[in-house]
Amino acid sequence: MTRLERKLNVKRLFIDATMTIIQEEGLEEVSIRKVAKITGYNSATLYTYFKNLDHLILLASMKFLNEYITGLDAYTAKAENPLEESILIWEFFCKCSFKKPEIYKSIFFSNLDFNRKDFENYYEIKEFYKIYPEEITNSFAKFHRMILKLDIYERNKILLIKMARKKFISPSNITSLNDMQVLIYKGLLEEATKPENRYRHKVLCNRAIKYIKNCYKLYILDECRLLK
Repeated sequence: MTRLERKLNVKRLFIDATMTIIQEEGLEEVSIRKVAKITGYNSATLYTYFKNLDHLILLASMKFLNEYITGLDAYTAKAENPLEESILIWEFFCKCSFKKPEIYKSIFFSNLDFNRKDFENYYEIKEFYKIYPEEITNSFAKFHRMILKLDIYERNKILLIKMARKKFISPSNITSLNDMQVLIYKGLLEEATKPENRYRHKVLCNRAIKYIKNCYKLYILDECRLLK
């Protein structure tokens, strides 16, 4: 076994242990002490492989994106243009994320500074797929530019740029539409994480899909009004 293989195996061990804690106790219960106890390594070793606990939790949380990433290709297969594809991506993203709102909030709205260096985030995700090569699916190959972004604004911007190139929206409206859609999603996802809304996830999900879809109607060019 090479040095790189050993490194990836140890990181996988830490990530798997963190996943176990998240599944059994919840995201808020993850601690360095608990992870170290499960893996048999000391706390100092964890910092050899991860920047901090948030970094470890991020990579562990990404395992919970499996349903979304593996199913994305099939869910969007019927899309005939970038507008329909964007709608279906958002629809499927909401359906998956509102099942696990705490996890998706942790990934896309965490305290990590996504503006510090975008390439660092890019390589963190690429490293995840080195550790878990079995997670690479047809969806990953098709949507890898979007999947390799941790910043949800940047992810959605990729879709909107494709729409602008095909003249579904004006390039000047990309930022406004992006802000509107992400803020709607963020607000309703936040609502879904509240204990009192535990049994309203489906309602909040459907509301997010409806509102995000309505945003397109505000900016779609007249000759491309395909939405009913």
